[in-house]
Amino acid sequence: MPIATNAVMRGKMQFYAKLFVYLGLACCLIFFDLKKQSFSSIKQEVSHFKYFVVDALLPSKDWVEQFALYFYSKGKLAQENETLKGDQLLKDGRLQTLASVERRVEELQALLGLYQRSAFSMHAVTVITASDSPYEQTLKVRFEDGAPVKAGDYIIGARGLVGQVLHAEGVVAAVRLISDQRASVHVQILRTGFRGVVFGRGGRGSLELKFVPEETDIEVGDVLVTSGLGGRHPYGIPVGAVVSIEGADASIFSTILLKPLANLNANEDFLALTGALGNDLFVPDN
Repeated sequence: MPIATNAVMRGKMQFYAKLFVYLGLACCLIFFDLKKQSFSSIKQEVSHFKYFVVDALLPSKDWVEQFALYFYSKGKLAQENETLKGDQLLKDGRLQTLASVERRVEELQALLGLYQRSAFSMHAVTVITASDSPYEQTLKVRFEDGAPVKAGDYIIGARGLVGQVLHAEGVVAAVRLISDQRASVHVQILRTGFRGVVFGRGGRGSLELKFVPEETDIEVGDVLVTSGLGGRHPYGIPVGAVVSIEGADASIFSTILLKPLANLNANEDFLALTGALGNDLFVPDN
């Protein structure tokens, strides 16, 4: 303990000795400077150096502030843009939903109009599932209990023919679409009265009018309706519109493709024709 105490005391004495020496030296320098202005040139140079440093660093400070402000503004703008994009996507989704609802209402109103024109001849059916096979275009539909839906009944949409019931069990029926490769419909061209047979091509957006001679008067845009021949379909149900006509070098028949007028998508409500119909069920557009 005495050794440690002596060491501490010596350290303190050395510290105070240095402090007094430095204070004395500082006082001497101040005295000489006040008396003879010995350090005026040095102070002037230091002052010049200080102003030089300030003048050099001040623009750098402004540049750094502008640089930081630029990136802050850019980041904030990017964040605002992302927020606006999110809001726009949300609004677009709502607009699409609204447009879908409006189309749905229009289709239901059209179906209601058909039902009112022949209230005792049809029943509503709702699509449950749709076949995803490219070789089989079929739907499963549900109808109300007690509805006389049976095999052979025809399914129509707001714009025209959809398909035919293959079989019904309980409140569920299987429907073959007119686009199925095994489906065929006797049709008539409204403009000229020419009769023929339309076949499905395996895709929901494509039909073909076969065995039509090249000299037949038929044009793109012509509308075809059921002819009522063959005892299979009532007369006047819209089937499709001509979208292309091509001649074949090795055949006397033209290749005529049609687009179904009815919406064959699987998320629709349709009507099953379960009784006699009048010819005024579908009114052609003027």
